[in-house]
Amino acid sequence: MKNNKGQSLIEVIFSMGVVILVLVGVVMLMVVTAKAKRIASERQKAIELSQLLIEDKVNYFKDENNMLSFWNNISGLTNESNRTRNGFPGYLYDVNYDNCNSNSCNIIFAIKWGDSQTLSVERLFSREGL
Repeated sequence: MKNNKGQSLIEVIFSMGVVILVLVGVVMLMVVTAKAKRIASERQKAIELSQLLIEDKVNYFKDENNMLSFWNNISGLTNESNRTRNGFPGYLYDVNYDNCNSNSCNIIFAIKWGDSQTLSVERLFSREGL
C-alpha cells in the first residue's frame, strides 16, 4: 500500500480553476451592477431636467402677459430643438408643441443623452389654468 502524502498536481489545478471561476463571476457581477447604477443615475438626471423644464413653463405661464402672448400666438409656435441647460452637460432637450388650439396645448419635453438614450415627458397646459 502506497502512502499518499500531500496533494497531486491535478487537485491543485482543479482547485485553482474553481477559485478563478468564482472570481470571474464576482467581477462580472460588479461590472454589470456598476453599469446599471450608471444608467439609473443618468436617467434620474434626465428626469430632473424634465421637471425643471416643466417648472420653467409653469412659471412662464404664471405671468399674465406671457400667458396672453402665448395664447394669442398659438398658431405661430415653433418647436425648440437641441437646446442645453446649465448644470446638465451632455443632455440635449427638445420642446414640441402638439395639438395646440385656443384652449389647450400639449407640450412634449424630449431629453436626449448618451448613446441614443431618450426620455419624453408630456404636460397639458390649459388656458383656464395650469
